[in-house]
Amino acid sequence: MSYSVDKDTQIATYNGVEYGPSQSTNAQTQITSLTALTEDECKAQVTLAAGKPERDLERLRFKRDNKIKQSDWRANSDVSMSDEWKTYRQALRDITKTYKTLEDDGFKWPTEPS
Repeated sequence: MSYSVDKDTQIATYNGVEYGPSQSTNAQTQITSLTALTEDECKAQVTLAAGKPERDLERLRFKRDNKIKQSDWRANSDVSMSDEWKTYRQALRDITKTYKTLEDDGFKWPTEPS
């Protein structure tokens, strides 16, 4: 593991990846200062980035589940669900087979039947 800081720019480099400095402004003087991230802060950034795919997929599933819940009443035993609604609900369940995040190229929610 390698860590270094460019003293002029305060850019930290950890394992070949550059991390911009943190910025703070003194409320009284309005002077802004830049502080390089520490090695531990760089490691935390790496850990945070590593967990992003799981968080993105969890967010997609959460929103998908809410859309399914909004139409759950159509699945009651005393309500006949149309084929359009069955197809829509199945498309929602299958969306994570195609997409892993709401920001994926081409992502679009299935159209809710009218």
